[in-house]
Amino acid sequence: MKKISKFLSLLMVMAMLFTLVPVSALAANDEAAAVATDNNISLVLITSEAATAAPIESEQAVLVNAIAPAVEAEQPVTDELIVPVDIMSETPVVPEQMTTSDRNPAVVESAAVDSQTATYLCLTQNGVIIDVLAANTGADYAYDTATNELTINNFIGEKLDVKTAAVPFKLVLLGTNILKTDNAFAVKVEGDMNASGTGTLIAEGQATPDLMGGGINVVGNLVIDSGTYDISAVGYGNSSSAVGILAGDNAEVMTMGNLTINGGNIDVTAYNSDYAGAFGLFAFGDLVINGGNLDVFTDAPVSYSRGIGAYDNLVVNGGVTTVKSIAENGDAGALFSYNKISINNGILDLCTHGAIAKALVAEGSIAISPIYGDVDLNASHLYLEPLSSKDFKKHYANSSNPKTGVDTTGTDAAVAGLALLALVGLAYLVRKREVNA
Repeated sequence: MKKISKFLSLLMVMAMLFTLVPVSALAANDEAAAVATDNNISLVLITSEAATAAPIESEQAVLVNAIAPAVEAEQPVTDELIVPVDIMSETPVVPEQMTTSDRNPAVVESAAVDSQTATYLCLTQNGVIIDVLAANTGADYAYDTATNELTINNFIGEKLDVKTAAVPFKLVLLGTNILKTDNAFAVKVEGDMNASGTGTLIAEGQATPDLMGGGINVVGNLVIDSGTYDISAVGYGNSSSAVGILAGDNAEVMTMGNLTINGGNIDVTAYNSDYAGAFGLFAFGDLVINGGNLDVFTDAPVSYSRGIGAYDNLVVNGGVTTVKSIAENGDAGALFSYNKISINNGILDLCTHGAIAKALVAEGSIAISPIYGDVDLNASHLYLEPLSSKDFKKHYANSSNPKTGVDTTGTDAAVAGLALLALVGLAYLVRKREVNA
């Protein structure tokens, strides 16, 4: 029994020793199984058709980590570009884009200069058209592209044609310049124009069946600051008017244009033998005379003869203006406006003659400064000179005016009376001396 019990005890010890290894191994196998089980679940959830949202997010996380560049390229567009921290140092910094002026100053300056330049500028001489934009300088002209200024010096030709959209075209006169054409206006400018200089412009034009004709037509605003202008215009029968100087146009649609005269000597003659009429100066806007010397003559025997007029307001602020308008069997007017005439200052000698003749013609109103005294607005002849002036050297000789513009004062009457008494006394003394003899 003791041997059996010892044997059994030995078997039990061996069994226990034997069982120690499987238990540790089993424990290790259980941990591996647990890891394997977790991996299997994760994979199943990823590949299972019944997968929930959480495993999908895990898949996205795996994909992002696996192919980061592709996912980075597919990021949604946002207002702000987010650069990954790990590649910020490797991302090249894009320099701030230069403005146009920083990138190419020369180009910008050139564009600024070009904006001052006329888009079309031609002189016609001896039937040949001179492209002034291509040849800026000639023997008798020079063009400054930076200021859009053309200087003509003793130029003799037929026409000056200009198109300008940026700044006013500037015409400077030196010497004696002559432009004569039988095709509309001698000077035609589409845009604004300023005229000045110490020289003279002789501009003569003749209307055509379709176009008015004359000296200067600026389809825009015209300002005359200085210079001498000898302008002639001839109409074309009953179809086209003769206009010496015209601002604006109504060829197709009416284009407004103001005419401002600040100085210079302007002599205008316009004649039309038929019904289209003759006009000295006209503006399809305002016409303002601030200074200068104007001498205007218009003649249209059977039509409208108009000296100086405006579609809008005609304003006289100074200068010396002489107008003679004749329409033997028509309608003559020295100053006229489709709106209002305002005479604020200056000397005016206005004379009209015709079947209908009035010095002042306005469809709106006529306003004359009190410095002229009482004025007959219906007179055919008017000499207007401010009361502050006592220079009578012109008005009695120039026009038989019903109103001189200067009222007879008490002093004038007293002087006239004393002169009469002196004459009577002188006659008495002479008579007495003859009797004594």
